[in-house]
Amino acid sequence: MNTSDIDKMLKEEGNLCVSIIIPTHRHSKERMQDPKLLGKAVQKAKDLMQHSAWPKDKVQQLEAKLNTMVAEIDYIRMQEGLALFISPNLTRFFLLPFEVKEKITIGSNFELRDLIYFSQFLLPYYLIATSKKRIRLFKGQGRELQEINNDDFPREYVEEYEYAPPSIASGSSAGLKNFEGDKSIVRENRQKAFLKQVDHVLDKYLRQGIPLLVAGVEEELALFEHATHHVQAIVGTIPGNYDHDAVHQLAETAWKKMNEHIHSTHDVALAALREQIGRSMAVDGIRDVWRAAHEGNALTLFVEKDYIETAYVDPENPSKMYLSPPMGKYDILTDAVEVILETVKAKRGNVVIVPNEVLKDHNRIALLLRYPG
Repeated sequence: MNTSDIDKMLKEEGNLCVSIIIPTHRHSKERMQDPKLLGKAVQKAKDLMQHSAWPKDKVQQLEAKLNTMVAEIDYIRMQEGLALFISPNLTRFFLLPFEVKEKITIGSNFELRDLIYFSQFLLPYYLIATSKKRIRLFKGQGRELQEINNDDFPREYVEEYEYAPPSIASGSSAGLKNFEGDKSIVRENRQKAFLKQVDHVLDKYLRQGIPLLVAGVEEELALFEHATHHVQAIVGTIPGNYDHDAVHQLAETAWKKMNEHIHSTHDVALAALREQIGRSMAVDGIRDVWRAAHEGNALTLFVEKDYIETAYVDPENPSKMYLSPPMGKYDILTDAVEVILETVKAKRGNVVIVPNEVLKDHNRIALLLRYPG
């Protein structure tokens, strides 16, 4: 999955769009429930379509596409959530590595909140596994970790220390100790020089602020951090010996480390939000956020992952939104939050989706403004 998938799905607004998001199971014993859970969700979506005002030919077309998609799902690969999206021009399904709530919607746009939340954690990164024998480099994204095998990596360390053993005639144990100490110093210096060479090669990979994780035993981590000039790129370390194949375990740990890093960047952004609210450069609460977003004054939207709000809009003045039915004519929005999200994205604003309860002091939604509101 990448951001282009979300952009394509946003362009389907106005067509009949079906979104099915359900909790699933990673472990084999619990995974046996998933086909039945998905079957119930699909039937619910079909019932909604059949009782909707959408043309019957479009409904039948999407039902057929839905049946085809479900038949192709591999339940062995399930994670914590499954998301299916179907429209006349698009079919997509995604395995989601976090807990989700069931959402089944039929309408003129997709339910994209969980997908945007997922995309936040797909930041590309590199992981370097260091040891005294060799250096391995991996390219990562999400839970996927792929080792780089080319002229640069893996890079083997060859001990080239040549020495003449101490003369027996000398009979001096002190001389032998001094010699071994000298040998140790030379070995350490050559190890540092080797790491410097590796660090120079990393220049071509660590561009445009891409993050770096470093794995190795404690001593090797310290040596690398001392040798590298990419300290600012390092967002986490993973203690342990990964000199041999342990990619699955390493990938799981790297995924957790990257999650911690991304959550920390969100914490920084939220701190900036709280500061800007006091300077009239941010608003919170769905009504003020709605107005600012429709006026094009949205820099960064912050919203809780499962926040849904039914609202009412003046058809002659869409910037006016109400939380209870107003006098006169109005349009009903079953999820005004999703509309705000899509409005901000369409106007090139940023969207940060955070876990539930994080924005409880801001009525679950807030917006950094482009200019004072």
